[in-house]
Amino acid sequence: MNTSERETLPLADAVERVAASVVGVVTRRQRGAAVVWREGVAVTSASSLWRMRGVAIVLPDGEQIDATLRGSDAATDLAVLSFADRGVPALARDGGASVRVGDVVFAVGREPSGAVQASFGHVGAVAGAWRSWRGGDIERLIRLDGGLFPGLAGAAVADASGRLLGVASPMFSRHHGVVLPVATVERVLEQLLAHGRVRQGYLGIAAQPVRAQREGVGVDGLLVSSVADDGPAARAGLLVGDVIVALAGQPVSSLDALRERLQVGAQTDVEIARGGRAQTLSMQVAERPQARCG
Repeated sequence: MNTSERETLPLADAVERVAASVVGVVTRRQRGAAVVWREGVAVTSASSLWRMRGVAIVLPDGEQIDATLRGSDAATDLAVLSFADRGVPALARDGGASVRVGDVVFAVGREPSGAVQASFGHVGAVAGAWRSWRGGDIERLIRLDGGLFPGLAGAAVADASGRLLGVASPMFSRHHGVVLPVATVERVLEQLLAHGRVRQGYLGIAAQPVRAQREGVGVDGLLVSSVADDGPAARAGLLVGDVIVALAGQPVSSLDALRERLQVGAQTDVEIARGGRAQTLSMQVAERPQARCG
């Protein structure tokens, strides 16, 4: 289908096309939605599965079947379910549609009866990459102009032509729904299928940006304000008051830069300034303890 055909697609037809790849999610306490991402695999909101072991999905014909939780990530509010394939097609996507503030969008879920549930609104804010309050990296901010109706956590969100923007989450804004973009879903999905979780590097420190002296030269770095007793940093001899200036030979002047360079399991050299003198410590990066949803 070319771009002009997409632009002229009637809204009801766009909803119908997206809904064909959306299933309902039912737990003992609540309900939500999930997007079939590949054969027998669906993506949903992790918060809609809060502490739930038993999960059922609702197919387009209303049949409920058991699903298996393959993994979840509270930091991005994404979870992956697998289920016996019943011919529900994966939703077409092309890396995510372009989006502007004011664009008409809709979210599609499915009732426990199998009936389609849709909600219409506008994009309220668009920005670049951001980090959630749970510490999750999300490639793009797409905020809706209002909250999500019950049952639409994990719903597919598409533009008026039916092009997928991502998966709906209620977790990161009190008054607005947030769309977890296609690029984020793709990245997190692969990690959840491989490991059951998103692995993040961990040194066991708290730190803040600072300008320090090392061998008489001013350098930007991270001032260590606390060190966990059982973390890699403590085992390597890092102390409160040390200033981290480089990791594996690459300058580090922000917490984001530090997080991006931490590879779980890697043995890495950490260059520090201690009392104005340069030192190098070797430490093995651990995996950050998992946050819990809810």
